[in-house]
Amino acid sequence: MSYSELVTELGLSTGKLNYHLERLGGLTGKNDERRYVLTPFGRKALNQLSLIKREVSSEDEKYARIAEASQKSSLQPTLRWFLLVGIAFSSMFLLIWSYIAYVAITEGAPIMVYILLPILIAIGFGLLGSLLLALRKTPEWVRRLERRFLGPA
Repeated sequence: MSYSELVTELGLSTGKLNYHLERLGGLTGKNDERRYVLTPFGRKALNQLSLIKREVSSEDEKYARIAEASQKSSLQPTLRWFLLVGIAFSSMFLLIWSYIAYVAITEGAPIMVYILLPILIAIGFGLLGSLLLALRKTPEWVRRLERRFLGPA
């Protein structure tokens, strides 16, 4: 199939399709007409999967689920959780610093407070923006990080 046919057939976004095509490296490739096809190795893998599917017993299903879960494991969920916690703490500190600034303005405060609070609030917004950007780009850079340290999947 062509790339556009794959997008239509599978109902995936182009980003997700690119991710899956990358994961299928060695099993799929492009022919002379620039259409995606199974490689000889991909055909063998598909035949083996078909054979395994036909011969799976009820006892094997437990191991098949374990194998499937291990294929899905990644640093991404853990890293995403850490980023979400970081975003929550940054937001909390921004709220606290904003409240302190409000109190300082309404009640009066030493000059040093008027100097430090805008700096702390700016740092807080910068950190929050960085964490939000990292959260948005997590899948892309975690894959690169995993490939660098763990080798190709």
